[in-house]
Amino acid sequence: GNTRPADELAHAARAQGVALSPSLEIDVSISAVGFVQAGLGIGLVDALLPWHPFAGLAVRPLAAGPEFPISLLTSRARALSRADEMMRDEIRTACSVVLRQHRAKA
Repeated sequence: GNTRPADELAHAARAQGVALSPSLEIDVSISAVGFVQAGLGIGLVDALLPWHPFAGLAVRPLAAGPEFPISLLTSRARALSRADEMMRDEIRTACSVVLRQHRAKA
């Protein structure tokens, strides 16, 4: 693969004895929704978005999928605004919930 997610997914697939050969790799996971809804294939996406509200999609978490680090980029030149701090805290909370759910299923 050309990206870390592609490399991590390929490694996880090999560990399960499966070859992964995607036809298309996109940078923004939400872009996969239209392709899947149109019946053009399946999408391997992050678990940070609530995928269930999208019509016609079934969410099937990977049993032994890789974990990816995420970062919140901010400017060094200015302090976080109250809204920025709230967003940061919400992202941390959402990630903690997803990780707890993932670990509970493992």
